[in-house]
Amino acid sequence: MMQNHNNGFQLQQVLNYRKEIEKVRKVEFATAKREFESATEVLERHKAEADQARVEYNNKQASVVNAAELQMYADFFRRKTGDIQSQRVQVDSLGREMTERREELMDAAKDKKALELLKERQMAALRRERAEKERAFLEELAIQKARR
Repeated sequence: MMQNHNNGFQLQQVLNYRKEIEKVRKVEFATAKREFESATEVLERHKAEADQARVEYNNKQASVVNAAELQMYADFFRRKTGDIQSQRVQVDSLGREMTERREELMDAAKDKKALELLKERQMAALRRERAEKERAFLEELAIQKARR
């Protein structure tokens, strides 16, 4: 494998690629999280609307209410129940997607970290090797100087 002369790390291109993959995974996770949170807010709003209508309905039951108004509430409750059920399905689906994106992000981060650790170890070994060569060179200079 050809050595990268800039920093001595042979797998720098792979590390750069893994960094880019991690960035992409972060964006995908953030998007999935936003979609999940938005869908959850819609679900909570549907529930609140249904609860508010139930309170109104219960209050109106005490007074005289005509059949058309009761039918209107029944239709609303039926529609709202369907909205809540379909929104729950969407929230569940987006929750699973968000979990998958989180796992993909974690995997990408682990892959990148492994290469960063390898790079650091190789760079430390390279520094030790250079220091050893420098020490040997200085010793050789001292020996030659002592011979004169």
